[in-house]
Order: sequence, then C-alpha cells, then structure tokens
Amino acid sequence: MDVSQLYETLSDADKYNLDMLADEIKRKYESGERRGEPKGRVILFLGAAANYHAPSGFEDAYHKDDRPPIGNELNNLLIDSMYRPHVNLDLNTSMKAERLPLSYTAQYFEELTDRPRLVAELGKLIDGKKVSPLLKALAEMDFKYVVTTNYDHLFEDALTAAGKEFHKGIYKANKFGEPQPTTSIPERDISVKKPFLYKFHGDIKDVLDENGDYRPEKDSIVLTDEDYLNFILRMGQVNDNKEKISERDTLDLYPIPQVINEAFTGKNQNTFLFIGYGLQDYNLRLIFKTSLWKKDSNIFKALQKWSITLNHHAPIREFFNANYRFTFIDHDIWCAIPYLYRTMFNRDMPL
Repeated sequence: MDVSQLYETLSDADKYNLDMLADEIKRKYESGERRGEPKGRVILFLGAAANYHAPSGFEDAYHKDDRPPIGNELNNLLIDSMYRPHVNLDLNTSMKAERLPLSYTAQYFEELTDRPRLVAELGKLIDGKKVSPLLKALAEMDFKYVVTTNYDHLFEDALTAAGKEFHKGIYKANKFGEPQPTTSIPERDISVKKPFLYKFHGDIKDVLDENGDYRPEKDSIVLTDEDYLNFILRMGQVNDNKEKISERDTLDLYPIPQVINEAFTGKNQNTFLFIGYGLQDYNLRLIFKTSLWKKDSNIFKALQKWSITLNHHAPIREFFNANYRFTFIDHDIWCAIPYLYRTMFNRDMPL
C-alpha cells in the first residue's frame, strides 16, 4: 500500500493549510530554560470519528471491525441490546427509524434496565478494539494537552506505543457522597514528552474494574440526557459557589482542569485542533459553551482553531465563522493526517 495515495487528492490550498498547521505544532521556545524544545501550543481535541476506519484499498491498515462503533452505529447497537431483532423486530425497527440522539437512546436503555447494565453494555461495545495508525501518528506529534470525549483507552495505548508517559485526568461527576476534586497538573510538569490527557466524558476502564464490575463512585460517564444535564449543572454549581468551601476548593471542583481552562482565556496563545467532530456535533458545541463559561469570548475568538473533517455544513460553518475563528480542512482524516505526518516528520505515516 502506497501511503501517498491517501493524500494525492489534496488541493494546493489544503496542503498550504496543513503545512501551516504543521508549523504551529512544531513551534519551539525561542528563549529560557526550554529553548529549542517544542512548545506544544496546539491543543488536540479528539472526537469519536478520530477512530474512523481506513478507506477502500487500505482496509488491512484499519478495518471497520477494528474500531469502536461511532455515532449512530453505537445508537443502533444499544437498540439491538434492548430489542433484539429476532425477538421484537417491530420495536427495533421503529426506534432505529426515528434516528433518536444517542443520549436519548442511552437514557431509555438505563430506564429500561439500570445504570450498571448501561455502562457494562457500553464497555462491551467499545472494548477490545485496535489502535488505528492515525492515532499512533497523532501520538507521535508534539501535543502537550489532549482532550477527548471518547470513553475508550485507544489514545492512551497510542501514547504508550509512541514511547510517551502521560498525565491523565478524568471528569468527576460528583453525584455520590463527598465531591471529588478535578485532577489538574501544574503547567511546569506538562510537556510534549509527557502530555496531559483529559477525558471530558469519563473513562470506561475507570468505572468498570478489572472484573468488569460497576463502580458507582467512579461513574463519570457522560452518555445519557441526564448525564449531559448534570455536566452542565456542574459548571453552574461551582460558579455560583454552591460547592465553595474556599477559593482553592472552588478551583479544584471546577469540572475542567485549570491548566486546560486557562487555555480558553488566551494565556500562552494556544491554538486548537479538532479531529473527529462534525460542526453539528453536540459534543463540540458543549466543549465550547462550557469552556467559555463566564470568559471573554472575544479573546478566545482571536485564537486560531483548526477542524479536520468532511461535510462542514454551510449554515453551521457560517455560524462557527461568525462566532469563532476557524480554518476548515474539508477532507477525510485518512487523507489529511497522513499528509500532516509526512510534512512534520519527512517520512510517510506507518500503516
């Protein structure tokens, strides 16, 4: 398989934008004790479609069966678990035909069964999958901060394969007992060699122990309608001082780590790279709204943001252009990332 075939359709404009993005990722400190080291100023946001399978002709590199289910696939699999086609075909077919949001289907599943079974089913559906060459390529790049709404451990595995240690934080829902402080790492301890990975919507291996048993005190999975509402309320609770004991405790209980939260204020002039999100993706809009909570949106608007995905729908694209500053790379990630890798490392991405 010739990797260059993956990106041969890129236009000159797309190549220019990806070259500019590569320069941003490779930018180094010009002075001080870190002189000559990569800044890691680009913050990587990974959505579910970052695990998309390889295109036709490259199936051996990453087959559809290798990856976790994405979007409506996960929705339909949950429906199949509730109403098996060979037992209750009518309900199965009608629910799928409605194309309900995943959060609604997950809520329905939880009400029909219970929370432990919903989380266990999620674990069963996303566990045991392979790391894609794209994730391995991204793990080699110089990102200090990685934020993901994915529940799986595939990017952790990719970082390990790249020979990198990493810090990790997981969103705390604080639904049970004493509130748990949000994990945050001092900026001085984070580098491109030891990045900080934050799981925005929880971690499946944190809530299920090694035997697959559910641990309610660790449950921070954001999947159902109630989970999303609870996440939004967590922002307001802290801002309204409902959980405030001292100024320090308020910061610790804020559901987004302070080192990442500060990036949205313009500190260090970070830039943002979104991979695996469509602009109509509710998760993407939630990231923006919660991260910009009570901040000066004009400062964030001035920062550079990149999005690599297909089908940037025109009305949504116009909204993002009007409210945020984005460079859109309208290509499949299996086209854009191999080119980005080639530009950064002067060699083709391993398959």
